[in-house]
Amino acid sequence: MNSLEIAIHNETQLRPGAARMWQLACEIVKSGKQCSIWVGEMSKSRSQEAKYHAMIKDIHRCAFRGNTFEGVKALMVAEFAEEMKQAGTPLTHPGETVYSHKLKEWVTVRPSTRRFRKAEAAAFIEFLYALGTELNVIWGEPALAAYAEYREARAA
Repeated sequence: MNSLEIAIHNETQLRPGAARMWQLACEIVKSGKQCSIWVGEMSKSRSQEAKYHAMIKDIHRCAFRGNTFEGVKALMVAEFAEEMKQAGTPLTHPGETVYSHKLKEWVTVRPSTRRFRKAEAAAFIEFLYALGTELNVIWGEPALAAYAEYREARAA
């Protein structure tokens, strides 16, 4: 076994999940090997990724036709990161601005959606929906379905 992830979604899963981690660690150590245990906030899901990509696609189609999808995504992520920063809840992995002595200008690397935590991806979906509504985006079926599913999951 190279690695194993044990996801704990709520308090009732905490004790069994920790017990399973303990059991696996004991088995590994007893076999003469070493192990490491990493605990952290859950990363975004593929489902969340599909949802925000569908929404960005519609925003791109309706409001930013002269730009590439990648450019619009970069803009959305940068604006979202700034909004989170202004709200006092900056992204876990924010972007970076570095001064280039050769170019004599600042170069900005946007935050990567790949490194969004689950809660950040959820907030990004909310941000995109609000922005799209503000821009009078006509949501396509994939984005509408994704947002409806997202809202149901948050309500549960």
